Amino acid sequence: MMADNKKGHILVIEDDRNSRLLLTDFLSAHGWRISAAEDGLTAIELAKKEKFDAVILDLRLPGENGLVVARRLRSRAETAGTPIIVTSAFVDQANKMKAYQAGANFFLGKPVDLEELLHIVQNAV
Repeated sequence: MMADNKKGHILVIEDDRNSRLLLTDFLSAHGWRISAAEDGLTAIELAKKEKFDAVILDLRLPGENGLVVARRLRSRAETAGTPIIVTSAFVDQANKMKAYQAGANFFLGKPVDLEELLHIVQNAV
């Protein structure tokens, strides 16, 4: 176990401030160390500097959208195997398939069920 008693490090990529705070506060309260980004380019830069145990990725982001971010994370050796949990209000089959084709491991519709998210994170990491 890590010295700070945390379970692991998660990158939350979400442009909506309230959603980002909800996810980061909830996961922090359950023992996870959290870094957050509000756009795709910031997220990609963070992933180059730090190692994350999982990524929670909104599809609709300013700048680089979530699909681009997922593909870029998958293309880097350091992040190719990092579990990616996509969240989106657009839960149609076409969006889900695009997310999986871009490299997502899981897809959660919004509003995100926090207990389900916690279960997925625990099993993915």
